[in-house]
Amino acid sequence: MAENQLRVLEDREAIKEVIANYCHGVDKRDRQLFLGLWAEDAEWLIGDPFGDFKGRDQIADVLEQIWQALPTSEHFTTNVVIDVLGDEAEALSDVFCTATDSSGRAIMIAATYRDRLVRERDGKWRFKVRRVKIHYWAPITDPWTPAQRYKFS
Repeated sequence: MAENQLRVLEDREAIKEVIANYCHGVDKRDRQLFLGLWAEDAEWLIGDPFGDFKGRDQIADVLEQIWQALPTSEHFTTNVVIDVLGDEAEALSDVFCTATDSSGRAIMIAATYRDRLVRERDGKWRFKVRRVKIHYWAPITDPWTPAQRYKFS
């Protein structure tokens, strides 16, 4: 019993890393990290404004489109709830994202992720399905500023 509970806790931590590395991969433009988080036959169901994508190849293609549309982004995922069922899991989380579009306009995005993950033969957890429900995608009236007085580092 205790061994199974430990396994579930370890699985939850591994899944949290997948969810966090999704943010790191997309925000830091780390293609290898990002694509390594997806099962070969995964589905990334974004809906508007990008669409739905099936398979790692389609995900790789749209990733480039997203990076062109949003040259900078910072995702913050929170409220993560994970249900582990053996070698499959479901996760629910919310995300807040600040971004800059290709015209330089600042944008705020809020969404919910509904995920199905699988533990693959190599023991790693990967997304099987990531469904994105965008709540808002709103421009910010004052643009980000490069002015030194607003920087903290």
